[in-house]
Amino acid sequence: MSRIRRWARHLRLMVLKVLMEFSPVPLLGRLVVWLAEALVGPYKDRRILARVSDKPYISPRAQIKCRRLYLGRGCFIDDGVTIYAHSDGGDVRLGDRVHLYRGTIVEVGAGGSVHIGADTHVQAGCNLKGFLGSVTIGRNVQIAPACGFSPYEHNFEDRSAAIKLQGIRSAGDIVLEDDVWLGLGVAVLEGVRIGKGAVIGAGAVVTKDIPAYAIAVGVPARVIRVRGEVSSNLA
Repeated sequence: MSRIRRWARHLRLMVLKVLMEFSPVPLLGRLVVWLAEALVGPYKDRRILARVSDKPYISPRAQIKCRRLYLGRGCFIDDGVTIYAHSDGGDVRLGDRVHLYRGTIVEVGAGGSVHIGADTHVQAGCNLKGFLGSVTIGRNVQIAPACGFSPYEHNFEDRSAAIKLQGIRSAGDIVLEDDVWLGLGVAVLEGVRIGKGAVIGAGAVVTKDIPAYAIAVGVPARVIRVRGEVSSNLA
């Protein structure tokens, strides 16, 4: 019986691989992706569709308008993801095996770009905006739901004019180095670099650079200790 199950599993993988090989084909691609989805199930069950071939899985329910979109092998673009480039926006680059989960928005304009390194997962409901400055995220980064990245802010000093008419400015790009973990609902603001292996607690607002391997929490985020070092409060 186990032999039959192994053959059935092998046959299923072969069928999925063939279907995904046709996924980039206009018109036909949408149909075969729908069929492949029906064979594997909902939501994260569909991640297998990004693994069975070199072709990325792009949900038919994702919205993409970005001429300079570059996808690595095995990318996973979930239902309800939006990737949108304004006419003056830069590029969007997703490395191999990047996952964008449902409701996430990637938007570029005013010369800004968004680059995400290999094996990084962006969970549901995140917002990444590359305007004036860019957002660069390294490899193996874990981003919890509802995180936001904004490398710009609005001008607002002129009280005689509506804020929306005063333009935007940027203090610099946002950079997350490799192996960073952001908790639920973290906001990362303009000009911030978060060092390799840092951990940012849920709900934090990051306004200044965070060193490598630091653990930071709060509004604004402050470092409470460094990974691998025993806190004096716990000693």
